[in-house]
Amino acid sequence: MSSKGNGISTYYENIRALQEVVIASQKDDLIEIASRMAEIVKRDGRIFTFGTGHSHLLAEESYYRAGGIAAAVPMFVPMILMLHESARMSSQVERMPELATAILDEYEPEAGEMLIIYADSGVNGLPVQLAIEAKERGVVVIGVCSFKYTSIAPLSKVGKRLPEVVDFALDNHGTPGDALVALDNSTWRVAASSTITGALIWNCLLTEMTFQLNDKGYEIPLIASFNMPGAAYHNAGLLEKWSKINPHLPARNIKT
Repeated sequence: MSSKGNGISTYYENIRALQEVVIASQKDDLIEIASRMAEIVKRDGRIFTFGTGHSHLLAEESYYRAGGIAAAVPMFVPMILMLHESARMSSQVERMPELATAILDEYEPEAGEMLIIYADSGVNGLPVQLAIEAKERGVVVIGVCSFKYTSIAPLSKVGKRLPEVVDFALDNHGTPGDALVALDNSTWRVAASSTITGALIWNCLLTEMTFQLNDKGYEIPLIASFNMPGAAYHNAGLLEKWSKINPHLPARNIKT
C-alpha cells in the first residue's frame, strides 16, 4: 500500500522529468518554429491552433490569454468538436477526415501562415487530413503528438500518421495512451501528461518568438490581463486592429 503523498510526488517527478526531455530533445526545432512564427506575426499574419478531444484545451491555450498574442486563432467547431458539448460526438468527429475541407474553408488560412495541430495519438483521421490539406494550401503545419503513441496506434482510413504529413513534428514524449503513471497490480495507468507538455511547448514557442521580435524592436501584439493598470487602454488598440484579422477576437474592450 502506498503511503499518503506518494502519488503527488510520483506524478510531479514524472511530469517534471518529461518536460525536461520535451525541450532538451528538440530545442533546435522549437527555435526554428518560433522564428517562422516571428516572421508571420511581423507581417500581421495568423497562427492557427487546432485540437480535438482534450487537445481542444491546447488550441484554446493560445487564445485571448494574458501574455498571449492577438495573432493566435483557435479553430473552434462548436457542438461537434468541443468535448464539453458531447464527449461521444467529439470522439466520433475526430475520426471524420471529410470535415477537414469545411474547417479550412471556414477559417481560410493563407499561404505562409501557420497551423499548429495537437493530436496525442497522431492517427485520428480529422487532424491528419487537416494537416494534409493545410499544407496543400501553403500553410506551415506543425504537429504535436506522442511519437511512441503514434508508432503503435492503428491508422485511420487516411492511412497516415501526423508526423509523416507536417512540416515540423514535435514529440510530447508521452506514454502511449497518455496516462503517465503505472499502478501496481493494474493494467491501466493514471494521470495524463499531454495537456501539460502541450501547454509547455506552446508557451516556449510564444516566448522565444516574442524575444526574437523584441530584440529587433518590433511591436508585439501581446494581450494584457484586464486587471493590470493600463491594460484596458493597451488591449483596446489591439482589439481594434486584430479583430479585423482574427475572427474570434471581440472588436470592443470589456467594461471595467
